[in-house]
Amino acid sequence: MGIHIGIVCEACQKVHFAATSPGIQLSRTYKGMYRLVCMPPCPEVKEFRKDGMRPYRVSDALFKRGYAELGECQLVGK
Repeated sequence: MGIHIGIVCEACQKVHFAATSPGIQLSRTYKGMYRLVCMPPCPEVKEFRKDGMRPYRVSDALFKRGYAELGECQLVGK
């Protein structure tokens, strides 16, 4: 299990990993911001800053998939 940086979708409670989630992109609207476009059926779209991401301990398979449920990974440092 590795430690990877991710952000939680508040609507569906999935953690999206910055390096592997297709739903995380640089924002075209705001410089220095990122955009999370969650996967259907979740309608969440949100802009966030890099400092909004947190480290999570997660299996390699889930990291490669790009996301994990909150119960499938562990927040590091809290």
